[in-house]
Amino acid sequence: MQCPKCDHTNSKTAQFCTRCHTPLRYTCPACKHVQTHGGKCEKCGVDFSKYAGVLMSQTQVKAGKEHERFQRRTTLLKQILLLPLTGGLSLLWYFFSKGRKR
Repeated sequence: MQCPKCDHTNSKTAQFCTRCHTPLRYTCPACKHVQTHGGKCEKCGVDFSKYAGVLMSQTQVKAGKEHERFQRRTTLLKQILLLPLTGGLSLLWYFFSKGRKR
């Protein structure tokens, strides 16, 4: 397989050029089709960069939701642990303020 960047001859199974390390084969992230150029998949038509952006944004949204859930659990646990010291007022205030935010 000929490298498109440096014209070095590589084996047919090589993923990268052995001289300049340019990718020789691109795998579609959606359908796993292997092709010799990047950009759009020949088989399913998915744009590689847009697909990667969508996956990145989905991961960020999922991480944000997980962080919010963790924060709620931590705050509730802290209020339960403070229950003997505050006589339950901080826990009541927590539930009162939580109800007002909705």
